[in-house]
Amino acid sequence: MEQYLYFGSLGPHERQFQIPNFTGLALHPAHDREIKHNLADPLPFADNAIAKIQAQDVLEHLAFEKVSFVLDEVYRVLKPGGIFRLSVPDYRSPVLKRRSIYDGRGRVIGDLMMGATSYLDPATGEARVRFSEDGEAHLWFPRYELITHLVLKSEIRKAAIHFYQGFLDDHSFLCEPVPENEMYVLRAAPHDRRAGGSPTSIIADFVK
Repeated sequence: MEQYLYFGSLGPHERQFQIPNFTGLALHPAHDREIKHNLADPLPFADNAIAKIQAQDVLEHLAFEKVSFVLDEVYRVLKPGGIFRLSVPDYRSPVLKRRSIYDGRGRVIGDLMMGATSYLDPATGEARVRFSEDGEAHLWFPRYELITHLVLKSEIRKAAIHFYQGFLDDHSFLCEPVPENEMYVLRAAPHDRRAGGSPTSIIADFVK
């Protein structure tokens, strides 16, 4: 049986839990289908060993500067022809824009629903953001150009890449159906209707 990896907790409520190939990589394993792993560390698998890897709403919880390393590791362990499916929240989606905190240049610096709180820095008079330390906070705020920047810094740039969904800029977006391929994406149109049919996630496949 080919091995698949699911970044994060692989709970019984996940569709991927019903596929026995999947192993979850969790900070705190809860059952025998999960192994303990911190994504800031090298993946505990040999080169060219894994057929499918899915990162669903997880990379935004890592420090931005760590993400290219994770993508390097994904590329290393994928088999030739193997697929990595990436999905992250799209901070150009109107759903996420409404709940976000912005700096003076209009950039998202915090998500009030995902572990951010605002405060006033008395020394500078500027609004600042602090993040919860329970692992639930979004630490950076994906947009198409940030994802492409991370990809171009990583070995995964050598893969064949296909973007299915996501805003390309403030006005235009991709919204193709996402093939499941045993890697269901919860927050994908059309079943995620929070944005009226426009994307709420950036979703892409990388084929080694």
